[in-house]
Amino acid sequence: METIALLIAVAVLVEGLVEYVKTIVKVFTEGDVKTGITQLCAVGIGILLALITGANIFTALSINVAYSWVGCVLTGILISRGSNYLSDLLHRLNLNQKS
Repeated sequence: METIALLIAVAVLVEGLVEYVKTIVKVFTEGDVKTGITQLCAVGIGILLALITGANIFTALSINVAYSWVGCVLTGILISRGSNYLSDLLHRLNLNQKS
């Protein structure tokens, strides 16, 4: 079960990193600064909270990471993606209510 949880966590992490890279590219190619700032804030807050609280999904899954702060940073990225998923969900629900 831990292996499945790890695979899911890593898959979401990779997806999150790819989305952040796409956003950075969009900022420079299309000038979509508002989205870039929003996602940068989400990442910063997620990482800060994970570091402050010591949240580390890899430790929770009994996976050894060479430096514990790396696990916290990666967990913070996962946390920040969760905020984006929640925001997208709320946005879609709001659009459905207006229709």
